[in-house]
Amino acid sequence: MNTAVKSSSSRGDLKAIVLFAAIVLSMPFWFPLIGGYPGLDTKILIWAIFALGFDLLLGFMGYLSFGHAAFFGVSAYTTGLMLLHVTPNIIPAMIVSIVVTMALALALGFITLRRSGIYFSILTLAFAEMLHRAALSIFSDYTGGDNGLTGIPSPELFGRVLHETDIFYLCAAFIIVGFYLARRIGRSPFGLMLRAIKSNQNRLWYTGINVPGYRLYGFLLSAVYASIAGSLMVIYEPYVATEFLHWSTSGEVVIMSVLGGVGTLFGPMLGAAFMLYFENVVSATLQEQWLLILGLLFMIIVIFLPGGFVDGGRRLRNWVQGRKAPGANAGSTDTERAE
Repeated sequence: MNTAVKSSSSRGDLKAIVLFAAIVLSMPFWFPLIGGYPGLDTKILIWAIFALGFDLLLGFMGYLSFGHAAFFGVSAYTTGLMLLHVTPNIIPAMIVSIVVTMALALALGFITLRRSGIYFSILTLAFAEMLHRAALSIFSDYTGGDNGLTGIPSPELFGRVLHETDIFYLCAAFIIVGFYLARRIGRSPFGLMLRAIKSNQNRLWYTGINVPGYRLYGFLLSAVYASIAGSLMVIYEPYVATEFLHWSTSGEVVIMSVLGGVGTLFGPMLGAAFMLYFENVVSATLQEQWLLILGLLFMIIVIFLPGGFVDGGRRLRNWVQGRKAPGANAGSTDTERAE
């Protein structure tokens, strides 16, 4: 019985990954048909990686971070400095940025994860803002201060300069692998333990589970995804803006996750795609009113559809299936006869 369930689950995962890969890899062909332009599809993939990792923290563990921009921004600055002063090769730049971000996440996680709820959120926000101010003042000689880090050379891979199409498929490879790993993690004992922490971590304490260790590992894992996204953003556009460390960047990934559906993995990526498309394409029609429309949409989803777009799609599918079910018509016929 268990073998059959596992086999069915594996087939479902495989179908989901194949479908997701097909959608991502075909973006350059269908995205322009809905008004998208070259480069925006790459940016969507980068933010989707960021949102995917954030969902591992918020959706699985239930820890809302308002300072995830710290990992995104530090990784971006590290990658930019590596490309500018060490080598234009993206491989060592990305490796160093991930290592530095993990070290930062280890330090911040050790401090912030001692608290939960709003206290954890405020602590992460405070540390992220400290890093943002440090980038503008103490480390301005390295970060460029208000002007950001400029003069970064074109990134290379194995001696070949990466162009727009190359960077897109590089980001596509990362998000496909990242989505696959996230799904595997979600079904693994480790992923189930993270969900248990969200559900009731006090019970885990009483059973002797190392709850702080699992929380820290989950925090580190989420930071790695943010690090990859920050690094890819600099590879996509060789420039590091100070806003990468700003609280607004953390706020955007929170909104993306809520819009798409927290805890679904696919939902936050869908929310990232929607928000960037809305900001860059739909805003051209709405002009200055696009933020107002986005705010109203966010309010409607939070109030009437707390599960986000994914939950809305699930409800619509159930409604359609209910309409097609033979029992629905039979029931209505029986009622009519009784009348």
